[in-house]
Amino acid sequence: MKAEAMPDGGAAASAVPRHDWTALLALALVLRLVAAWQESVLHPDEVFQYLEGAFRLLHGYSVVTWEYRDGMRGDLYPALLALPMRLGEWIAPDGSLTIWLPRTMMAILSLSIVAAAGWMGARLSRMHFWVAGLIAACWPDLVIFAPHPLTEQMAALLAAPAVALLSPERSARQLVAIAAAIGLAVVFRPHVAPALALVLLLYVWRTGWQSLWPLVAGGLIGLAIGGVSDIAGGHWPFEWMVHNVERNIVDNVSARYGVSGPFQYLIDMAKLWGFWTLPLLLVIAIGARRHPLLLVLAIANIALHSAIGHKEYRFIILSVSAMILLAGVGTGDAIDWIRRRTGRGTLFPVAIVTVVWVAAAAQTTPTLYHYGRATVTPFAGEAFDLARARPGLCGIAVIGYPFSRAHGYARLQRRVPMLLQTPRDPRLDAALFNFALVKKGYAAQLSPDFRVTRCASDGGACVFERPGGCRAGHSPGEINTYLIRRGM
Repeated sequence: MKAEAMPDGGAAASAVPRHDWTALLALALVLRLVAAWQESVLHPDEVFQYLEGAFRLLHGYSVVTWEYRDGMRGDLYPALLALPMRLGEWIAPDGSLTIWLPRTMMAILSLSIVAAAGWMGARLSRMHFWVAGLIAACWPDLVIFAPHPLTEQMAALLAAPAVALLSPERSARQLVAIAAAIGLAVVFRPHVAPALALVLLLYVWRTGWQSLWPLVAGGLIGLAIGGVSDIAGGHWPFEWMVHNVERNIVDNVSARYGVSGPFQYLIDMAKLWGFWTLPLLLVIAIGARRHPLLLVLAIANIALHSAIGHKEYRFIILSVSAMILLAGVGTGDAIDWIRRRTGRGTLFPVAIVTVVWVAAAAQTTPTLYHYGRATVTPFAGEAFDLARARPGLCGIAVIGYPFSRAHGYARLQRRVPMLLQTPRDPRLDAALFNFALVKKGYAAQLSPDFRVTRCASDGGACVFERPGGCRAGHSPGEINTYLIRRGM
């Protein structure tokens, strides 16, 4: 039987040479490492919930947001990030590896999605392997999201490959491993549980009840890891999940950060993909003929999140990952169809789909890239690095910005007061700090002894410093006091 038609996953996958796998994963890794070492923050949560949470586990202090004060976050993900963070401190005690190594770890872990794409394609042919693998390796959403320390991304790099591997020939041991990954994904992002449960029920319905018990066992293993982590942190297992549902769903606290209509995610994808939305949906539909469970996962996850008022694109990165996996296989099938219809060989259809994918990527990349550099500007990161390196630093202020536009103690690594003055706040006591990141137009809020030492290239912000030390004292602008007073 030719490789193009092999139904057996193991035999077909073995038809792809090892050096093909090496080349594909190496390309994907290089792209993700480049993304990891860009100054980019897709959402303030990666700074103030996860990196700060990891830093607090290591050092006992950090910026603490309302989610942690209300007991809505578990310690497993911050504990995972704390491992590369501690390594960064060991390698460069006064450097910023505490930020870059957790991002690098996430970039490496995200190769699971590329490997899943390669496996899906390799079951069919070497051509499918390369098409599906390259699309997963290079698609902007998957590359740009890959290094960001977000629980949504962590759940995606576990659950999307796990569902992709759910084929009828799986042994009981393999099903246990797959379900353990799915259970862990639920621990990191409980909101994906209903969609994943639906997928597993459909798999059991298709393959028979004998597959139920390995899936249950594996899922319990994944959940147990989260439960043990909770106990180690001094909490009841999954207590934080209950608080999360209570505060976000029952009390609807998340609505204060914005509410969107039920079709917002579809609108977001259409805006992001532009003219190429319909071609992408077409190849996704083609790929779904071979892997319908991935389509169920994508649709169910979007539907569930659409029912929640507060919406952010990162919430559906699991669905996007599943759709790109389907699109890769579907594109390979489309190439086969064009080749058969035209009789022109492989080069012609490959050229057509390459143009489509490159054009779609060109539509998507600038939007995501700009978003990642606008949430927290690169200059904010540079300012905190300058503050960390300054001898005699005794207090840092962020003036003219909301707290979400800066960094926290994980980047600063200095146990000094961190103060905040937003546009609506009273003036800070300048004797409490000797370093300030100041937005354009707010320099008059400083005392006359402050001097500019560095400015952003666009002039939108500057660093101000003054000689001497700081006076000890309490300020309502101290970051954690500020957040408590405003319920943030």
